[in-house]
Amino acid sequence: MRRLISAIGVLACTLALLAALLRFDPFGVICDAMDKLFGAPPKWTQVTNVYVDPRTQEITHGDDPITSLKSLKRYWHECSGSSRVVFAGNSQMHSISLAPGEPPSTSPEKTYVDLAMDEVRRTEPNELLYRLSSSGMSYPEVLWELDYMLDDPDLRPEMVVLQLNYQAFWTGGIRESMLPMLRRPSFRARVEALAASGHADAAAYEDALQQFDQLEAKDMAKSAAPSNSGLTAVFSTQLTPGYTMETRYRKWLNDVSPQQHRADLRESFENVLYRGRLYLLRLKPSTARSISGSRLLAAQSAVDSIAALCASNHVRLVLFHAPVNPSVDLYRTPQDRETYRRFVASVAAQYGIPLFDFENSISAEHWGRLLNGPDPLHMGRAAQQEMAKLVVGALNSVELKN
Repeated sequence: MRRLISAIGVLACTLALLAALLRFDPFGVICDAMDKLFGAPPKWTQVTNVYVDPRTQEITHGDDPITSLKSLKRYWHECSGSSRVVFAGNSQMHSISLAPGEPPSTSPEKTYVDLAMDEVRRTEPNELLYRLSSSGMSYPEVLWELDYMLDDPDLRPEMVVLQLNYQAFWTGGIRESMLPMLRRPSFRARVEALAASGHADAAAYEDALQQFDQLEAKDMAKSAAPSNSGLTAVFSTQLTPGYTMETRYRKWLNDVSPQQHRADLRESFENVLYRGRLYLLRLKPSTARSISGSRLLAAQSAVDSIAALCASNHVRLVLFHAPVNPSVDLYRTPQDRETYRRFVASVAAQYGIPLFDFENSISAEHWGRLLNGPDPLHMGRAAQQEMAKLVVGALNSVELKN
């Protein structure tokens, strides 16, 4: 009897804590308290009301690329005969961090890529621009998605504009949400060729193939499990009170905690950890670092492969150094900057690629703030407009030269 009471007490406490977790989002409360304590800017400075158009943007930011590219394919098919330009880069292309003095948003905000599209559309109505961006996008992922697009004639662009910045050379690998693209046999064959290339970035594609096969095997095992279980298993589990209670409990959890809510809760918890790193350990995203070894070689190899892929498919490639907040120095040493820029210049020269330098083009007062310091990556409203003009000018100069 005592054990039963104890079990009921544990279950009741668990349910109470779970209900509080779902109802009050304690991690969000902790984040707000830490922000207030350490003087972070208001939340509205990180713009959430951003302009969205699936015809011109990969709106899932890498979470569901297949769905986005299907939508793009339909739109481009409707606009057959138009010239297609793809912008590829990280969150700088789809995020806005308002600078000090800029008022809150009153309508959907457009990033510099969106603004550039508006201008291009005004002067060149038959030119279609598409933004292919995701937070922390690695260069192996850019190669992955471009290879997928070039594998389909209806997704093939005429031009690719690739954003380059030093810190992106730190990132590698292929995120899990991109792995289902391997279900297309012709694309899988392309990835297998990349994995067998022997290049410095080959391990990223080999790991992606292995991870995808493991996930597919698990899914097959789950789907096969009911047919492989005999009558003995059915009678030994489904007819027991424990099985009935567990089933009802799981159903209740799904009802009170939908998938999106659980994802938001996980993100809220990760935000607490991120703030702890920033506020308490003082490890900022703007902390200068040196990138070397296999990590650097893999990123460089992926960029070189992107250039080679575009050249072999007669796709015009344009490179640009992304703007960097002047209040932040992302290079730990002068040699880091020299190594990065020398490599980019060599790729541009080898493949005859136009290269534009926007690294120091946006003044410090036009950048946002990230919690307790300057935002190294995301620009304010005025900066988006200024950057759009630079991009349009670059595209026009490329057109004139060709």
